[in-house]
Amino acid sequence: MPIDLYVMSAFYGIAGITHFTHTKFFEYAVPSILIYRRFIALFSGFLEILISLGLLYPTTQSHTAQFLMFFLIAIYPANIVQINYYSKKYRIAKWILWAIRFPMQIGLIYWAYLYV
Repeated sequence: MPIDLYVMSAFYGIAGITHFTHTKFFEYAVPSILIYRRFIALFSGFLEILISLGLLYPTTQSHTAQFLMFFLIAIYPANIVQINYYSKKYRIAKWILWAIRFPMQIGLIYWAYLYV
């Protein structure tokens, strides 16, 4: 199994765990239009942990990678919330944060695509 697959699995596993250790941070990232923001933050962390595990098994790897691609698209509104928040908090132009975050999201989706 390629080393980057272990890295990707660890990345999502750690991210998923931090949803439970830093719930407020992720709860505030959920767009305010949605209800049950705490549940969404915790559930997305649970899904990231499942993704982490699913990537490690050849029988679930392709389906997990497909799900991950859709998951990364579905959670992108949380990134928009964070861009708006951090641009105000640190007085950084939004376009700079967009220039960093959007290509990163595309890269993460492509990385998952490599294992479909």
